[in-house]
Amino acid sequence: MVNKYVFILFMWISTAIGQSPIFESEPGYIRISADTTTVPIYVDGILMGHTPISNPIPVLEGVHRISHQPPSIQDPFISYGKIESDKKIFVLSGDTVNVHLNTVLLHSKVQRAKKDYRMTNYAGMGLSILVLWQLWVLSN
Repeated sequence: MVNKYVFILFMWISTAIGQSPIFESEPGYIRISADTTTVPIYVDGILMGHTPISNPIPVLEGVHRISHQPPSIQDPFISYGKIESDKKIFVLSGDTVNVHLNTVLLHSKVQRAKKDYRMTNYAGMGLSILVLWQLWVLSN
C-alpha cells in the first residue's frame, strides 16, 4: 500500500518537473512586410501566411531564412545563380526584427539574368559557327 502512494508521488513529481515550456527563453519575433499584397511568406521553408501579416511571427533565437517562394519550386536562376531571394536574419531572444521583401526588384533581377543567359548562349553559338566556317574555309 505504501509502495502505491510512493509510486503516485514519484509520478506526480516527475510529471511536474518534466514539463518544459515551449520556449526555454523568451521568443524573438519577426515582423514581415512586402511591396505587394498576397505574397506568400515562408520562414525556414514553412508557409506563415500571406502579406500583409499584421502580427509578428514568434521564432526561436538563431538564424532564420525569410523567402516569398518555397524552396521546392524556386526558379533555377535563383536556386543555382547569384541572385539572393532569401533573407537570412539573426533573431535575439525578446527582440523584434523587421524584414521587408522587395518582390518587384527580385523579379526584375531574375528577368535580367534570364536575358543575360540568352545573350550569352547566342554569342557562344555565333562564335562556334564562326570557328566552324573558318575551319571549312581553311580546309578548301
